[in-house]
Amino acid sequence: MEKNPYDILGISQAASKAEITKAVAVAMKCKQYPVDVIAKAQKSLMKSDERIIADYLRPILPTIKQFKYSDLSALSELAPTLSLLSEFDGLDDAMAQATQQATLERVPLPIPLSQLFTEGVTACKEGRYPKAIKYLEDYCHSCKERNSQNYLKATICLIKAYQMGGQLHRAIALCQSLINHNHPQVNTWAKKILAILSKENSRV
Repeated sequence: MEKNPYDILGISQAASKAEITKAVAVAMKCKQYPVDVIAKAQKSLMKSDERIIADYLRPILPTIKQFKYSDLSALSELAPTLSLLSEFDGLDDAMAQATQQATLERVPLPIPLSQLFTEGVTACKEGRYPKAIKYLEDYCHSCKERNSQNYLKATICLIKAYQMGGQLHRAIALCQSLINHNHPQVNTWAKKILAILSKENSRV
């Protein structure tokens, strides 16, 4: 699997262009990767449209390492008994609050379009996917410039938020809308991610 440009250069997603250039020089000196690989990583992060894709494909969680565990004594213990409560105090109040919260989530947030975009992208990067979905849905619904870079980035982040939030059907539907995008690189990305999402959905 091809390594992410951020990993090749050893930098974070918040790195500036100056930091990227400095990281390239360090990577060339370390010689951990071939020169062409380092140059390709630099090119990907210097171009805003390609950097969006690198952001999306960057793993959120570190790879889980295998571990050994030989103590199986816990398997011989009796399973704990489950005691069911005869009544649930405050259940009606909790249901009412949940209904009120669901209603609020359907109401558009009264904040500027630029703030919706910034808050949505930030929430997605920080793993706050329910918040990201709310901000980005409102932004994409209100944004009139459907061919703008911000709209494309918001759509890609929304697909990721849907995916990580367990809303695979929405992620697939939104990804399919990018298949015929007028930018060929976006088409290629959409087809690649659609294959991943479809595979995940088939396992659910």
